[in-house]
Amino acid sequence: MARPVPKKAIKGTSTKGSKGKKRRADALDDDDRNDFFLDEDKAGKDEADAEEMDEIEETADEKRLRVSKQLLSGMRERAQERGEDEDEDEHAALTEQLHQQNMQSMGRLQRKIAASVRVPDLRQLSSAEASTSGRLTRCHRLSVTALAVTADDCTAFSVSKEGSIFQTDIESGKRVRFDLERGDQNTGDTADTGSPEWVKKGPRKASRNSLLAAAVSEDGRYLAVGGGDKRVHVWDIRSHEYIQGFPGHRDIVSGLAFRQGTHELFSASFDRSVKTWSLDDRAYVDTLLGHQSEVLSIDLLRQERAVTAGHDHTCRVWKVPEESQLIFRSHAPAVDCVRYITGTQWVSGASDGSLAVWSQMKKRPVSVIRGAHASPSNGAAAAGAGSVGGDAASWVQSVTVCHGSDLVASGAADGVIRLWAVEEGNTGAQALSPIGGLPARGFVNALHIARSGRFILAGMGQEPRLGRWSRDGLAKNGLLLHQLSLED
Repeated sequence: MARPVPKKAIKGTSTKGSKGKKRRADALDDDDRNDFFLDEDKAGKDEADAEEMDEIEETADEKRLRVSKQLLSGMRERAQERGEDEDEDEHAALTEQLHQQNMQSMGRLQRKIAASVRVPDLRQLSSAEASTSGRLTRCHRLSVTALAVTADDCTAFSVSKEGSIFQTDIESGKRVRFDLERGDQNTGDTADTGSPEWVKKGPRKASRNSLLAAAVSEDGRYLAVGGGDKRVHVWDIRSHEYIQGFPGHRDIVSGLAFRQGTHELFSASFDRSVKTWSLDDRAYVDTLLGHQSEVLSIDLLRQERAVTAGHDHTCRVWKVPEESQLIFRSHAPAVDCVRYITGTQWVSGASDGSLAVWSQMKKRPVSVIRGAHASPSNGAAAAGAGSVGGDAASWVQSVTVCHGSDLVASGAADGVIRLWAVEEGNTGAQALSPIGGLPARGFVNALHIARSGRFILAGMGQEPRLGRWSRDGLAKNGLLLHQLSLED
């Protein structure tokens, strides 16, 4: 007969075993559950990484195709909302609109307005008439160094060597000074008052306080300025509040430009670099390296291609999506200013007084006008508009192009703003032919032609933009407005 087992032993054994098994089962369930969530997280991460790789691997051509499809679908949706049927006329209208937008984005639309511009003959003007020609708005204490004009040609923003910023109504001449001491309290890289770096109290240095570049976004929302304090400062135009100062450059900021239709900002500096910034994200994007000396000027149209000029005898075209650059060598030691004519052609001014027309298809200038401001043509000296003498008078300080047209202007210190017409050949722009001149006493450090061609605005100064190697004591610092006469 078998011996009976005590009840305590049975109870204790069963309880201990059941609890141990339960704990082991719970532990296994937790491990399985954790593995399940880890697998889910890993799968989600893999999908995110795959999507990110897809975005990174998108080429420039694929991006253009995607943007075109989005634009086409948006236009069709708007047409359907208006209750229009998609017939042949609608398709033709869509095709024409896409073609026009494509030509505009590439900068190939050119209005022929240069032939209709009429300027006075300076030889027939007296000294008094030449000195009173145009409307001069006195705003800055020192020389104006840069101009930025809104897309509607109603408002101009100017900066100068003393670091001041003015907003000027072009029609009335009314001016408003930016309150640099107020700023924005939410910026972390400024003083307690929120004011930009260059207006902080302390030892004043002319090179540090000066502003040398300005740019305004096409929608008129942001104003960007830069200069001797090595930062890119952004303002809200609507409220005149200081938004942020972007550090990153190691030397003077010499040029600024917005890509048309975007809030993407490009900055050029004496540190031989070009940097890109996103104002929507308020963040740094990328740095473009290649120049062997100071970068002096930069310009963009709607394409993601920037043209720069520098003190290393070169102009460079930066293909931003492709991360590549094209190098174009000049005969001049320093190319001071550059502006796009079309998406593949541009004009530049140099320290030796020459104007050059460039094409992306050739490594050398298509045409060069040497001594464009060397001789006192059109009777500038007789009219009393002449200023300094020597090589400083012929140094081309600024050039500008009337957007989407064949009208070009250049400025130096010879007392004349010279107008030029772009002559086209079989392959595009070939040369510049002179139209005439407008009196301007002093250094023409910045220029802008209205898109309508009805006026030209110049930033004037007693000293050149980037130095003090010459001075005209009879000149006045400010904005000079000349109305242009256009014949039908």
